[in-house]
Amino acid sequence: MSHQPGYDVLAQTYAELIEGAFQSPLEQSAVDAFAVHVRAAGLGTGVVDVGCGIGHVAAYLKTARFAVTAVDPSRGMRDQARQAHPDLDAVDDDASLRTVDLGRAAGVIARYSLIHLAPEAVRETLHDWAARLRPGSIILLAGQSSDEPGVREFDHAVSRAWRWHPDTIVDALAAAGFVEVWRMVSRPAEGFHRFPEFQVCAVRE
Repeated sequence: MSHQPGYDVLAQTYAELIEGAFQSPLEQSAVDAFAVHVRAAGLGTGVVDVGCGIGHVAAYLKTARFAVTAVDPSRGMRDQARQAHPDLDAVDDDASLRTVDLGRAAGVIARYSLIHLAPEAVRETLHDWAARLRPGSIILLAGQSSDEPGVREFDHAVSRAWRWHPDTIVDALAAAGFVEVWRMVSRPAEGFHRFPEFQVCAVRE
């Protein structure tokens, strides 16, 4: 999830095709539940949106009075996010979050962004986040899933990508120091959805 020239090229297309913050009620329910957990943690309202894209979910959380830092490695996506949401803090960064002080964050949300990291890089990233987050911090991961155990590469239109069995991503979270709170798995629907998709919420031990 470093520099993403493919997303630069397609940024305007994404902005034109994606209407609203969510593609399904389930996606909104997952983000709303994440927000409830973050507030209950009592660590403040700071949330980091990793791979914010055109900024629709970051703006949704900002409207809910969270202090959102939206990060994306694609300049085109950041430009679209700023045009649609001028008050959004859109930062040039990737999943390493090298410019972000995670010690001040109460939550991290990464929806369909870690899919572009190779599996071992995802595990390393989760370990790094866990080392920098405070105990009690909440994370929400979402991505394309698989019914078969393990991790499988798939033909994403923009960049190399992998889909994870829910148990496998939860195992990676546990190894990094996170405890699963809940998970959701949805089935393919119309539009961009070709595979099952997971939403997993976890807390930093």
